[in-house]
Amino acid sequence: MTVDETLTLAGDFPAATEERWRELVAKLLAKGDAAPDAAASIAKLTSTTYDGIAVRPLYSVGDTAIVPVAGRAGPWEIRQPVHPDGDARLALEELEKGASALAVDVRDERGLDADRLAVILDGVLLELAPIALRSGAQWEPPARALLEVWARSGIPADELRGLLGADPLGEHLAGTIGDIDAQLDAVGTLAAQLHASHPHVRIVAVDGTRLNDAGASDGQELGGAVAAGVAYLRILVDHGVPLADAFGQIELQLAATAEQFPTIAKLRAVRALWARVADVLGVPDAAARTAIHATTSRAMLTAYDPWVNLLRTTVACFAAGIAGADSVTVLPFDELIERSDRELGRRLARNTQSILAFESNLARVADPAAGSSFVEELTADLAAAAWCWFQEIEAAGGFRKATDNGLIAGRIAATWVARVANLDTLRDPITGVSEFPNIDEPVPRLRPVEQPEGLPIHRYAERFESLRLAVDAAPERPTVFLAAIGAPAATTARLTFAKNFFEVAGIRTLPGPNTTDAAQIAAAAAAAGATTACLCSSDPTYAEHAVGVVEALRAVGIERTYLAGRPRDQIATLDAAGVTGYIYGGCDVHGTLATLLDDLGVAR
Repeated sequence: MTVDETLTLAGDFPAATEERWRELVAKLLAKGDAAPDAAASIAKLTSTTYDGIAVRPLYSVGDTAIVPVAGRAGPWEIRQPVHPDGDARLALEELEKGASALAVDVRDERGLDADRLAVILDGVLLELAPIALRSGAQWEPPARALLEVWARSGIPADELRGLLGADPLGEHLAGTIGDIDAQLDAVGTLAAQLHASHPHVRIVAVDGTRLNDAGASDGQELGGAVAAGVAYLRILVDHGVPLADAFGQIELQLAATAEQFPTIAKLRAVRALWARVADVLGVPDAAARTAIHATTSRAMLTAYDPWVNLLRTTVACFAAGIAGADSVTVLPFDELIERSDRELGRRLARNTQSILAFESNLARVADPAAGSSFVEELTADLAAAAWCWFQEIEAAGGFRKATDNGLIAGRIAATWVARVANLDTLRDPITGVSEFPNIDEPVPRLRPVEQPEGLPIHRYAERFESLRLAVDAAPERPTVFLAAIGAPAATTARLTFAKNFFEVAGIRTLPGPNTTDAAQIAAAAAAAGATTACLCSSDPTYAEHAVGVVEALRAVGIERTYLAGRPRDQIATLDAAGVTGYIYGGCDVHGTLATLLDDLGVAR
């Protein structure tokens, strides 16, 4: 090349086009088909959310209009949870080590008054640190106590910032509240007293995370939160609060999950929906006065292999920050388990936010996901699904009536059933629990959770963890003998699959020798002392040797024989030979393991 020639990068390659991409994808997925179908291939790569939204493998510029989202500009509040547990310095310690706001959980503080709350907040500069209360059904005494602590501080009321945490509609949905009419009246009365004197103090916390805890879809959580918010607007206005001020007395709280893009879309969509509500009500500028708070999802956390929770909460916090949440709470990785020292969990939760906000500079750009075709379309689709659900709740008479007639709980319960199906079959895998378990890790001691009478509290890992806990509590850990039929090239993949499969329930596996000699395999099984075996090999090897191996295993006392794989053309023969069941990708993992534990006599 001479000095006057111009180098064109990739100049010798044809231009990349969407049509060419589709052709190559179709050819790859056709697996030798002479006439690959591009549309069918794209369909294979398209997934559907629990809201019925199709997520395509490729999005192009101009596929959808940009959703205008007026989100946060600048750093978000690092609002860290504080469970006092008798330690009077926890709140101050959180602030000294990186938090900028506090979420004080006083649900277990019986007889809380201003004196006790002052001890919890001892040393906290109340003019600088916003305080958000989580009080549960008995929200008014803690709210009054915080107002008294603020009054004693001498700080001007118009400089105070915080959240009193009232959510009687949410507690009514959960079935944890008594006289709902009296509670709603108390919310309206307090709001009327404070809206002028305490302009930066919010009364209501619309807790959408309780819907997430019950298994709701993103659209159900989002639409339900908007419906509850509208119900509170009506209550506040009925008690004399100006409509624009009423928007400022509400905080919308949503769950941030390890599903990065759905979380970004959900938190962007809630602003668009809430702005639509304000616009319809004739106060378009008031929507910005409502704060959006994100809490990392408790439903996604695991008790086994809790270190993976650090990855989950990091992704969730990243998504919340990108989406413009005004404040974020990251739950500690050990939130679910009893530990003598909880400082490490609190520290990592704080530092996760600090690193993302300040070292990674996520807070420097407002709405950085704007313009992404995928994010914009997902935001629009999710907003549409949530708005339809919101309208259905409104048509039923509003949030309270939709609670009383079972509409909300019933719809969420149906989604939970769909989730369970995907969780049980590993379409929605859980690392460390339903995939890649470590059966030698210490048995976790779960912190007790009181189930409400109404909306239940679920976790995605709960069904598999119940199997593990049962096995870990058994006098002796059950074992499954893995019959490796043939050479390692034919057995390794399914040996690995079977080992992970049974260890999901805490069952230990014992691999046998690589051989096609049925007698040798049976002798190894007998020596292992197991009563259950699993055949591991390739389909061609099964066709030649599986029946003989099953018969030999039965002769030495093996009571149950599984087979790794699903050779459809051999099923009838294998069933006749006495194969108990088949384990393969997409099978009912939980159901198979639960039945096996029952057969083994493990109490559940």
